Amino acid sequence: MNKEEKLIDLHTHTRYSDGDLFPDELIRLSIEKGIDTIAITDHDTIEGIKHVNRNDSLIIDSKIKIINGIELSAKVPKGRMHILGYDIDLKNKELNKKMEELQNNSINSVLSIIEQIKRDYSIIFTYQELKELVNAPHNLGRPDIAKLIVKNGYAKTIQEAFDLYLIEAYQKTRGNNKGLSYPECINLILNSGGIPVLAHPHSLELSEKKLLLLIKEMINNGLQGIEVYHSNHTKEQTELYLKIAHKYNLLISGGTDYHGKSVKPDIELATGIKGNIRIRSLSILNHIKTK
Repeated sequence: MNKEEKLIDLHTHTRYSDGDLFPDELIRLSIEKGIDTIAITDHDTIEGIKHVNRNDSLIIDSKIKIINGIELSAKVPKGRMHILGYDIDLKNKELNKKMEELQNNSINSVLSIIEQIKRDYSIIFTYQELKELVNAPHNLGRPDIAKLIVKNGYAKTIQEAFDLYLIEAYQKTRGNNKGLSYPECINLILNSGGIPVLAHPHSLELSEKKLLLLIKEMINNGLQGIEVYHSNHTKEQTELYLKIAHKYNLLISGGTDYHGKSVKPDIELATGIKGNIRIRSLSILNHIKTK
């Protein structure tokens, strides 16, 4: 594959958060897909990117560039806000301490949701299932519960589990979530030497006017970029976010938000949903020290 055909994917997940693949498997797939630059951005953890063996001969021979990343969840009254952090220092003490706290919080959050669906829908998991869940080597999230729901026959797919049970249960329990505010997310990324970027703005579920007001406020708090290209963005949304990036001098980022076949089966690494994105250049890469 020649240089012009090389692709970029700055939004991917491994099994250390809620993806299907281990980091080495994700890197191998990236090389097969013709990806030149990839960022591993697991939810609220840096364990996945830490487990990438950069001395692996496959990585060295392919010359694939791997960016240290994370996707932090921020508390918002409605919708979902995620802040991507790129080029972070994986040895930063403050970052590592906060990751440990978030892992403990994720366990409590998931157990609250499990209690809620037990009350509302009489969905009960075995002691062994809960024990394995709590001891999983990654930050827990709703996809972990969804997999148990499917396994026990309460839903046929992960998406159906969300639609039938988890979206409502999350809304009822989100007040128990001890997550971070968005200024805390941004500061954590900045203090670890990283670049904070607003992920998939559409998930905030805001009007254009309210989104612009929020973004201006976030810029005042240190936001440096916006995820313009994403598998779930419509053409109109992509154009809007590109316009916002230019208006406020924000760095442009993008990626597929790849998780794997069991969590987001419609999203392919490097090319999104039915080839709807093929990223070959991003302004943010001019500010990142790829390794």
